[in-house]
Amino acid sequence: MKIKIKASKRAQSSAQIVASIDDLLTEILLRLPIRSLIRFKLVCKHWHSLITTPHFSFLRNPRPYPAVGLFLPCSDVGLNPSSQTEYVTLEPKPWAQNFAVLQRLLLCCVVFRGRYYSKRYYVCNPTTKRFSTLPKLDGGSRGSTGIRGMSLAFDPAKSPHYKVVCVRGFEVDFEEFHYQFEVYSSEKGPWRKCGEPFTADVDFENGVYWNGAVHWISNRAGDSFYFNTDNQVLEKMPMPPVPDGWDWRSNYYFGESCDHLHYIEIYGPQIQFNVYEMKRDYSAWFVKYQVDLSPVVAANPRMIRDNFEPTDWYYYALSVFGLVRGEQEEDSFLILQIPGKAIRYNIVWKTFEIVHEFEEAEVDDSLRFPGVHGFQYIESLCCV
Repeated sequence: MKIKIKASKRAQSSAQIVASIDDLLTEILLRLPIRSLIRFKLVCKHWHSLITTPHFSFLRNPRPYPAVGLFLPCSDVGLNPSSQTEYVTLEPKPWAQNFAVLQRLLLCCVVFRGRYYSKRYYVCNPTTKRFSTLPKLDGGSRGSTGIRGMSLAFDPAKSPHYKVVCVRGFEVDFEEFHYQFEVYSSEKGPWRKCGEPFTADVDFENGVYWNGAVHWISNRAGDSFYFNTDNQVLEKMPMPPVPDGWDWRSNYYFGESCDHLHYIEIYGPQIQFNVYEMKRDYSAWFVKYQVDLSPVVAANPRMIRDNFEPTDWYYYALSVFGLVRGEQEEDSFLILQIPGKAIRYNIVWKTFEIVHEFEEAEVDDSLRFPGVHGFQYIESLCCV
């Protein structure tokens, strides 16, 4: 009995020593999964303060990590208090663990007041389930047409602070619109106007943050742009040439993964296409991957819509939820949406597998989320 008591005291003493040495404790905690770290914040105030510091968050994720899931916004997200944002993990089987419904984890919420409504914007970390409410924007200048886009600019590998870029539009003359940037900084505070008003023909609702800038692509054959959030300068971005006979871009997919910017455009019913990547100096796009989805179609005949001609744009029931770069090149993959399923397609090895089966749609060849791109979810302890 005495031996057991002494051993117990020695074990307790060792635990106290470990807990009292921050450097050693930090090294131990850094090796734990993020979900465990969230629970361990409740152990004591000291552990909570240690785990929630920006320095610890940076040490835990010092470089861009592959996404572990996608958020798929519903078409009425923010307009209906009961609306939901659906979430699909990117790991294959078992399917039952690959799908969950998350409520109230939205960047933008809209509250109706009679015939009118007002918007409040939030920055949320779904991992920690913490969020912050952004300050309200003023009413805008005369002729304002409202907020045309809101984009989050955040790179935890460079700074624990984030910025939010708002694009506001206003009418100058009949059918002539100008735009103005306003930027909020979590470090410096309130919304501030940046630069002079400008003209553009781009989709400001789908900004993509990469390389210290927010990027927007033109829906037509006009100029695309990026806004550097550090020097607050708007620059033109080169784009691949539009095919002869076309005066607009398909913009099939545009997104970032693991510090790489990707772009896919498809003209017509194509299941063979290129994936472009932008050079870091913005000198040009280059073909990073060549994709052939013929085996996917052969294994899933519901992708062919018999009520359309093979030359019709909608002949294939298919869309790209996202492109995810892996820690190794051979781990990179596309998440494809086909009727009733989400498919993980390895871009390098040309293999594919089901990651989720959706509820059956009313029409056999319809897509559960038409026209939707997923927002990549990366686990992080960053504070908002």
